[in-house]
Amino acid sequence: MKDILQGYPKPKTSTQEVLLHLILFKTASIIDFPTLSGFRTRISNLVLDHGLFFEREFIHGFNKFGNPTKYAKHTLPENQKEKAINLYLTLNNQ
Repeated sequence: MKDILQGYPKPKTSTQEVLLHLILFKTASIIDFPTLSGFRTRISNLVLDHGLFFEREFIHGFNKFGNPTKYAKHTLPENQKEKAINLYLTLNNQ
């Protein structure tokens, strides 16, 4: 069976979980983490505290009640991937 973490150590915090998701899948949004309270805060921390850059695209849709909604899809650019991996490993070893 293929290792879902692709050899990376298991995340210990929600910030690490979001960062690992971005490393493995290149994108993350609140839709990927429906039970994580503070997803937007985790993204902000990665940007403001750790200097990562994400491309952001707003997705428009409708919620289950038919009301219009929008959310941000964050994409990890290829030129930020090595920095993200090093940050993940550093945070995971603390």
